[in-house]
Order: sequence, then structure tokens, then C-alpha cells
Amino acid sequence: MIKKKKKNIALLLALVVALSITTACSEDNTNVQSSSNAEGVKELVLTTQTVGTAVYSRASAFNEILKPILPEDYSMEVQPSSTGGAATVLLLEENKAQIGTSNNVPAKKLFEGTYDDNRPAVKNVASILGGTDFTYMTIMFTDSFVQKTGIKTFEEIIEQKYPVKIVTKQPGSFGITGAEDLLDTMDVKFEDIKSWGGDVFHIDPSQMVDMLKEGKADISIDVVSLGQPAFSELTMTTPMHVIEISKETRDKLNDYGYANKVMPAESWNGQDNDIQTVVGTESLVVRKDVPDEVVYAITKAICENTSRLVELVPVMKDFDPKSAGNIEYLGIPLHPGAEKYFKEVGYLQ
Repeated sequence: MIKKKKKNIALLLALVVALSITTACSEDNTNVQSSSNAEGVKELVLTTQTVGTAVYSRASAFNEILKPILPEDYSMEVQPSSTGGAATVLLLEENKAQIGTSNNVPAKKLFEGTYDDNRPAVKNVASILGGTDFTYMTIMFTDSFVQKTGIKTFEEIIEQKYPVKIVTKQPGSFGITGAEDLLDTMDVKFEDIKSWGGDVFHIDPSQMVDMLKEGKADISIDVVSLGQPAFSELTMTTPMHVIEISKETRDKLNDYGYANKVMPAESWNGQDNDIQTVVGTESLVVRKDVPDEVVYAITKAICENTSRLVELVPVMKDFDPKSAGNIEYLGIPLHPGAEKYFKEVGYLQ
């Protein structure tokens, strides 16, 4: 049974607000119903993660495909104002952006009202499509940690209550959600790690890499696309061990919405073997008040330009429009405009 975790929602919301201010993404100038520039063009803000992430690259590719097909009275701007899946949904819910890159697992929790004890279910967000990429739960140990301790699985760390130093992404990211879910399957929280003499740092990908390189952290827990730039650079310069998740733990994570998937050998430099792990799926979400015809056009353009998208972002090679409207890839039900497209082409009944 999935427990409804108590998260520091205040910290997450503060981070969302700070990012919104930093990128000039205020509600006053992004409201799709009333925002317009001097020519009366409504601006759609597509919120995504920081420059240098695989997610940002995908959002930029979407933008290239979508700008030419938007109605004449609409424009689109990509803003790196989100820390990840949950933060994106919250930004849209508060009308700080109109479209965003998200993930099925945290989106599902926010839609169902199980993400945080003190936060009601979101009401203003719908999905456009899902399955744009599979994001793998990726656990890496530094070689120095393995040599020092002899520990080769995450389960051993928990069994031994070892004082490990962990790096994860910031609040609101799929990375931190994945880390919390992984610990939750073992009835452990970040506070327990600290009580054993360890520590947990919630930081951006470049800082995660720096701490692992410098020996200030022992392991990383993240949910990322294969080929993510920060981890690719890390494994090219620092000996790392990619860690398999046990079948028992994977079975428990399936209840949270993750699917079992093999991470192929050589996904990261130095990874010689296939790794059994779990994945979530990347998705594109939208505010419900974006007009049906606009969302229909967006859905159609992405689904019918897959070759160009793969040229721009090779990791999208597994994106299949035929399954992109399936709820298990979304977490949040489809926007009516997207649903119309998928039914029109026969991908949904």
C-alpha cells in the first residue's frame, strides 16, 4: 500500500515561486485568457528544467516544431523555471505557465491528491501526451565508496544503516520523488539517513556531479533519461558503479506507478552489464483553460513530426504516438483537445 508521505511542500512552493520570479514568469504576464503583447498575441509559457538537461533539450525541440503551427494569435516561449515533474504541475496549477514537461508518477500523485498530506488534488491541469522518453531510476555509487565499504546494493546500505552521503535533485523534481519512493519501499526517510550519521543533499544536476567527483557524496539517486548530459559527463571523468534494484524493491515500486525495465549495458560509461531497474515516463501537460483547438494543433504537430523530433533529440526514438494517449503514460487525464486528436486518428477508442 502506498503511504501518503508528508513532504516539505512549503519548501517546494517557495522554490517554484523563486524560479518563476527568476525567469520573469509571473502570473500577470502569462495568463492565457488575458495575456497579450502589443499586437494582441497570447503567449504560452512552456516550463521545463534547466539548460543542459535532456528535458530542456526535448522542450526546445517541441518549441521548434510548435511555433510554426500555433494559431496566429499565439506565441510560445520555453522557460527553464521548473525543477521537474511535480513542480511543473504546480506551476501550471497556479497559472505560472501554461504548458510544461512532467512525469507520469508525480503527476498522478498530484492529480489524486496523494503527493502531500496538506495539498488537495490539482484541478486545472490536463495531459497532452506521454511516453516522450523513459526516465530510469538510476542509482550510482562512487568507486571509492564501493572500495571502502564493500557495499554493492542500495538494500545493503539500508540493512546496515550505513551513514551514507546521498545527492538527489531539488524539491519538485522527479529525482527527489524517486528517491523518496525508493526509501519508502524500505520504510525509511531522509531523516533516518541523517540519524545514522549520513546526509542528504537536494541540489541541481551540476552540483550533484561536483559533489560526487570531489568525494563529498557517496551515491546519487535520480530518475533520468539515458544520456542525460550531467551524468554522462560524470561517468566519463569519474569511476562510478550503476546499481541494480532488487526484484523485491522493484515489485514494490510498481505499486507507485513505475514499470520494470532493463537499462541496457553501456548506457553510461563503465556500465558493462544490463541493469534491472524501473522507469517513469516523460509527459507534456497543459492548463485546462488552453483552448481545445490549440491543444489539438500541438498534439497533432508532435505526433506527426516524430522523425524531425528524433533528429533534434535522439532519445525520442522510442516515442510512439499510438500509445502516447494511454493513461499509464500520463498520470493525469487528457485535455479534450488532445483526446480529440487521438480518437480522430484511431489511437484511442
